Amino acid sequence: MIDIILPELPERELALVSEEFSRPSGHVPPRAAAAPALTGRVALGGPLSVPVTAELVGRVPELKTYVESEANKTDKADSAAYHLVHFSVSCAQETANPQLHTVNLDLTLTADPAGNRRAAFQPVAWSMTPLQLSAAVRAGGPAHLGPRLGFVRQDRTAPGARVWLEARRELRSDPGWEIRRTPTAGIGGTYRLAMVVRAPRATVSRAAVEVGATVREGHVLRRFRAELPEPLLLKAM
Repeated sequence: MIDIILPELPERELALVSEEFSRPSGHVPPRAAAAPALTGRVALGGPLSVPVTAELVGRVPELKTYVESEANKTDKADSAAYHLVHFSVSCAQETANPQLHTVNLDLTLTADPAGNRRAAFQPVAWSMTPLQLSAAVRAGGPAHLGPRLGFVRQDRTAPGARVWLEARRELRSDPGWEIRRTPTAGIGGTYRLAMVVRAPRATVSRAAVEVGATVREGHVLRRFRAELPEPLLLKAM
């Protein structure tokens, strides 16, 4: 196991654009005028991508062997590269209304063809941290990479506690996290998020990044979203 220090990241404040109006009953009112963008509430740190190389994990022989074996498979189409991708989501402390109800970070992972050959497989979120956090349990300190480049879980939820942060769609190409307001935990402060991406080695892989938020005004749930103009390029060494 090795410790991964998740550094502070340069942040950009996001202007989240109104996406839709919806009611709990499922009724969607007709669009009149678009709601103002949600500004000054959510900032994104990163994303930052670092290739996971044998040198990076070299002091742990099992991890070094795993990275080298994945890169040097006999069938080159199945050889894989790994990338450590780090984000942070900062939410303003809730002094303004409407209050944030949920905040989502969503990725779309893709691999470009290599010459005339399509990628043998699509990139996936191989491992994600945190997986789940409850109001009674908070994560802190470095992340830990264990066997087969999986994050070692230290983010156990307390029995019966409401989950306020959850990783979604691990081992898929559309992973993400959701931060939720609960009766005992509001949304505010900085949340550090990381994943290991497994990607085909002979291609160029990318991660498109979107951030969404919902606010509740009475019985109306308003949705907002922003997409980074350029995807994150996942570079192998």
